[in-house]
Amino acid sequence: MKHQILKAGFLIFITLVFTNCKDRSYDKTANKQLSSAVILLDGNWEFAIDSTNLGFKEHWENSIPSQLSREVIVPHTWNIESGSEEYAGLAWYQKEIKLPIDWKGKNVRIKFEAVYHDAVVYVNGKKVGENLNAGYTPFIIDITNFVSFEKANTVVVSVNNEFSENNLPYDTSFDWSNDGGIIRSVSLESTGKPSFKYVHINPEINLQDSSGIIKIAVKFWEKDIDNVALNFIIKDKETGESIKSLEQELQVIDGECSLNILLGKIKPWHFDAPNLYELETSIQTEYGISDEEVSVFGFKKIEIIGEQFFLNGEPVRLPGLEYMPGSNPKYGIAEPRSYMDSIVRAMKDLNVCITRFHWQQDDYMLSLLDKYGILVQEELPWWQNPKRLTPELVNTAHKQLNDMIEAHYNHPSVFSWGISNEINGDTDKKAYLELRDFVKSKDSSRFVTIISNRIWEKQENDETLLCDIPTWNEYIGTWHGRDRNELPNKFDVVKNAIGKRPLLITENGLCEPANSGGDTRRIDDMLFHVKEWSRQPYVIGYIYFCLNDYRTQMGEEGFGKFKIRRHGITDVALNPKPSYYVFKQLASPIDITKVERMDDSTARIEIKVKNSIPSYTVRGYELQYQTSDDKPIEINLPILKSGEVFATDLNHINPRFAFQIVRPGGFMVIEY
Repeated sequence: MKHQILKAGFLIFITLVFTNCKDRSYDKTANKQLSSAVILLDGNWEFAIDSTNLGFKEHWENSIPSQLSREVIVPHTWNIESGSEEYAGLAWYQKEIKLPIDWKGKNVRIKFEAVYHDAVVYVNGKKVGENLNAGYTPFIIDITNFVSFEKANTVVVSVNNEFSENNLPYDTSFDWSNDGGIIRSVSLESTGKPSFKYVHINPEINLQDSSGIIKIAVKFWEKDIDNVALNFIIKDKETGESIKSLEQELQVIDGECSLNILLGKIKPWHFDAPNLYELETSIQTEYGISDEEVSVFGFKKIEIIGEQFFLNGEPVRLPGLEYMPGSNPKYGIAEPRSYMDSIVRAMKDLNVCITRFHWQQDDYMLSLLDKYGILVQEELPWWQNPKRLTPELVNTAHKQLNDMIEAHYNHPSVFSWGISNEINGDTDKKAYLELRDFVKSKDSSRFVTIISNRIWEKQENDETLLCDIPTWNEYIGTWHGRDRNELPNKFDVVKNAIGKRPLLITENGLCEPANSGGDTRRIDDMLFHVKEWSRQPYVIGYIYFCLNDYRTQMGEEGFGKFKIRRHGITDVALNPKPSYYVFKQLASPIDITKVERMDDSTARIEIKVKNSIPSYTVRGYELQYQTSDDKPIEINLPILKSGEVFATDLNHINPRFAFQIVRPGGFMVIEY
């Protein structure tokens, strides 16, 4: 039996070096103000569409003409606004910023969480940097030498969302919206010197004694330092309790250093118990703290052993579904945090344990998945085309993968990085292998996948077999043939191709209007396919497509910002369809197998933990009901493994025999 365990690794690992030397290679006079400070730049910006490309000729980088501009609220996309819903081209943003005087002599950087998809940034008329062909990943630009402390600073950003053959997503080959703009938050940051570029944490748990170790890799913006004094404080995020603190002076080589910190007993991260920790890291200089970083992380162990997927030592088979961001025409891709909250809470309400995204997400979205407990695969937005990457697109892929991993490395919810989705035809497998190895060089602690939709045709030659988990966007009966009853035979072919490896179903669903039948057919197909997947013991889970009807530039229905595909169990605004409730029950880990009246005030109930998909041990669940006189009763369920049964009497039960099972986080699993 093949036993594959993912272990952490860093490009550079430096042994702890203890020294009494003080580094003199950076300017300590910059540390007049301790630590770092942040100014959020969200809110009012001036904005102008530039459909005739006048901006560069007339030097709008100095200032957008007031007669052509209007005020918008950033985060912002113009593709949900009347008159520019279909616009793909150049636009400009401008904001005036007054800097605090105590930032003088310090590092000043501007951070964009995402600008789709080309951004050129100017400060006071001078170009300070650009971020091209990367519309969903964050970027930071040092503007220290371009700002004034005596007057307001003018920040201008040119943004372009033209369809491009040098970008991923490629040209018009993507099935979501082409929303352009400063689509996520913007902020200014001030730090002393030296300062953090990132603090990456690789937590490892010993399942035998529940002890933990964190492997920390630090990268600094400054490369001319030889050693640095760092302070570390590890806390339980929920309680705030300090677990460990230490001070270390470390050798720095080429702007990087690393160390391991051993911890005692820790609590693992799990979708039913998303335990989180915080690492507070600060740089101590003889003049004070020059920078500090607070990082959230969690301990989990993911393994592939033979045909099974293990989470923290337990074999699991997980239900999930995907959400398509940017689909509500009220917000477009510039979704507010409150809306992201409602999305993730809906997924937890649906008993979702696993999800994926076709492109890189807002850091806040991943923080919600960390908090509520949903495993996620985040992906490079390479969908179907081109079949072979040009050298320019290889560079684009490297940049996006690097920026995605660097920004989202610490999120415990991320279990896998995706390279591509549904690439067909004559591909270059060497390119896939190179991208796989590139991702592994950045993060060897997680899985890497290539999403297939024709493994039943390509079989042993399918690109998905090059990576850690074979996958299948399984559309037998819709996109791939009209007879869903061919699925069992297709599974025989797929099983022969993958051998003694697991399979993850990464998509399935009903797309309207390309396929008819409405939500009634969606429900019927869902029941059929989930049943067939569950019959295959090597299928470790599924990610149904999708939560919502979604906006897409290639949608067959609607116009402008209402151009959509009806593919969801909710509409574009998350209003549930009947299929929502069917999915919720299918994804419930528990079946109610018996409800029996014993006398006028007592009901005997029996529940069973499913041993199909889903299949996992339930811990910390509660049975809740109201008595006949409206008193709440809570019964703590024992730890129940897949296939196990629990029975109990519900005394003084309400006349309707109504009760529900609730997860540890308070989300209702199933009700009667």
